Parts: sequence; C-alpha cells; structure tokens
Amino acid sequence: MLRILFILILANLCLPTVHAQKTGPVTKIVTGSVLLNESKALDAKMLIASLKKNWKVNADSVSNADKTIVFSVPGAVVMLAWLNYAPPAPEVRAAARISWLWPEAEQEALQCKAQIVISVIGNSDKALELHKLFTKVAGAILERSDANGIYMSDRYLLLSKGFYSAAARNLLNDSSLPVYCWVYFGMQQVNGLNGGYTYGLQEFGRKEMEITGSQNTLQDVHATLYDVAAFVLQWNYELKSGSTFEGIPEVKIPVSLSPAAYIEGETIKLGY
Repeated sequence: MLRILFILILANLCLPTVHAQKTGPVTKIVTGSVLLNESKALDAKMLIASLKKNWKVNADSVSNADKTIVFSVPGAVVMLAWLNYAPPAPEVRAAARISWLWPEAEQEALQCKAQIVISVIGNSDKALELHKLFTKVAGAILERSDANGIYMSDRYLLLSKGFYSAAARNLLNDSSLPVYCWVYFGMQQVNGLNGGYTYGLQEFGRKEMEITGSQNTLQDVHATLYDVAAFVLQWNYELKSGSTFEGIPEVKIPVSLSPAAYIEGETIKLGY
C-alpha cells in the first residue's frame, strides 16, 4: 500500500506535462519490481549511461536522491525506487505457483532481499510505448544488478532474469513484442475439454480473452490465445462481439462477449 501511495504522489508531482486534460487521455502507470539478491542500491550514473548506450533510452531531467532515480523521456516519466525489503512473500509465492515460464520461481524468487520498483508514467493512449519503455528499463537494471527476476503484481507475472533479459533484447534488436512479459496466459482443463485465458490485456485498454470448452489441444489453445493477443497489441486492434477474427492465416475465429468463465467480469470469447 505504501508503495502504491508513493507512486501516485510522485505521479502528481512529476507529471505536469503528461497529465490528462478534461477531455484527453488519463494518466497510466506501468509498474513492477526487479527482485534483488542483495540489498544494494543502483549506481545512477552507470544506469543512465547504460540506458543511452545499450538501450536507446535518452534520459533527461535526471533527479537522483538517496533511494530514488527520476528521469523523463518524450511522453513519459520514469521513477526507480530502491526498497530495502522484498515484496510480500505470500504474494510472490502465489504468483510463483502459477509461473509456468519459471519452474523454479518458488525457490528462487523468494530468496530476494530487496527490490527496485520501476514506474513508467504517461498517457493511457500510449500504453504500448509505456510498456516497451518499462521493458527496456527493466532489462538495463537486470544487467546492472544482482537480480533474479521481475515481478508485476497487478497481472500475476513472475519471470526469471534470463527469460526477461532475452525478451527485452529481442524487443530492442528486432522489435519483437515481449507479450509474455506483459500478459499472463492461464490454461484450464475441465471434463476433458480445454480452455485458457489472458490476464493483462486490460492494461492496454482491451478486454481479456478466453477460450472455453475447446476440443483442440491445450498447446493449440495457448498458441491461439497468444497469436490473437500479439495481434491485438501490435496493431491496437479491438475485438468486437459478433465479428470474426481473421488475423491468423487460414483461421477464422468467431468473437463474442459474455461473462468470464475463469476470471472476473466479462471477457471476449474466441470460438476455437
């Protein structure tokens, strides 16, 4: 709670140029924690230099205090806060138990002793660019610290240092969207039928997606959810109830909107 309050206060203090107008987009915060194996703060000068040289992020108006680094880039403000304690163990443990991309998460993530909270703040209509910036900053910190992973509590994402660093580099080098770094994909099997869901698309202003009661394999359900999510993010595409999605070659997927089967609220159902 204190972390969230701190972020919101900072947003109000540091964002006079990106606050929403009465009829404009609202302010969005993309946040997550780098999990540290040691209680050691960042070297601000080295990080800012690395961001410019290795990650094509030119930090401006840099403010470096004892435990915080704040800087701006066009359209966003970035805050880094070093906290000399780990995220709550029950939260991390719960995320670890469903982190299929990091099988050792429950053993390794819970060993962290401190964290660096990254908050990227800008306009909600630039959600994709804010997430890209978050990923580059996180990648730079992972390279410059004794860390074991990344934790994004608002979407149950817990990813290892190796996986996240590789995804961040792919984003930088060939612009491949690191969808797994932003969206959680859950798989379900009920009465011999397969299904799955996304959790994180709402951070981009889109409805979460589900596939339910499918006779296709879990692997195919997963691949379809991933491909549609990647298309939605890449092209800022809105799935509309009653339409047919044709963004995957040789596949036509009916789209509908109904109460969620696996998560809360309403979700887009993909007829697959």
